[in-house]
Amino acid sequence: MLFFRLVLLMILIFFLHFTFSCKTENIYPTNIPKEAKFDKRKNLYTHVEKGIRKIYTAEGKLYSECQLDDVMREHGICKTFLPNNGRVLSVGRYVHGEKDGEWIWNFPNGNVYYKLHFSHEKKRKVWIETNLLGNEHGPYFRYYENGKLEEEGFYDTGLKTGKWKKFYYKGNLEYEGEYYQDKKILKWKYYYPNGNLEMAEEFTENGNFLLRKTYFPNGKLNCTKQITEEAKCLEE
Repeated sequence: MLFFRLVLLMILIFFLHFTFSCKTENIYPTNIPKEAKFDKRKNLYTHVEKGIRKIYTAEGKLYSECQLDDVMREHGICKTFLPNNGRVLSVGRYVHGEKDGEWIWNFPNGNVYYKLHFSHEKKRKVWIETNLLGNEHGPYFRYYENGKLEEEGFYDTGLKTGKWKKFYYKGNLEYEGEYYQDKKILKWKYYYPNGNLEMAEEFTENGNFLLRKTYFPNGKLNCTKQITEEAKCLEE
C-alpha cells in the first residue's frame, strides 16, 4: 500500500511540474531568449550576451540595446526603441557608464526632439540632481514636433555658457542672451509672439543684475528697474 502511495505521489508531482512548465512556456514571449531574466517590478526582460544587453517588454518587444564593458557598465552605442513600431527614441554613446559625444532623442513620429553633447571627462564639481547629468559639454538643440527649432545653446562642463536662443512654435524669436557658468550676463531680450520687445535686461560680466525694462504688447514702456532703485511702472 505504501509503495502505491509513493508511486501516486510521484505521478502527481510529475503532473504538476509538467503542467507548470507548459504554462510557463506558453506565457513566455517567443522572441525573447530563454536565458533572459524577468524583473517583476519593471515588467521587463533583460538578456546579456557577448557584451550586449537587450531589454524587452513583457510583450516581447525590444525596448533597449546597449553595449557593455567588462563590469557591466554601458560602454559603446546605446539605443532605446518605441515598442509599438520599433522606431529609435534615443541613440548615443557611453564611455564606462558616462554619456559621451552627441546624443539624439526623437519624437514618436521620428522627428528629432533634441540633440545634446556630453563628455565623460568633464563634469561639474558641485552638482544638485536635476533632469540633467552634469557632464553636458557642447552644442544643444531642442525642436518642436513639426521639426522647427525651439531652443539652441551651449554647455561647458555641465553649465550653460555662451549665446542661447529660444523660438516660438511659428519661428519668431522668444528670447536671446548669454550665459556664463549658468549665470545670465550682458544683455538679454525677450519678445512677444508678434515680435515686439517684451523685456530687456542687463547684467555685468559676472552675472550681477543692472537694469530691467518691461514693455506692453503694443511696444509702450511699462516698468523700469535698476539695481539701486525701486521699479518705476506706467499704466498702459
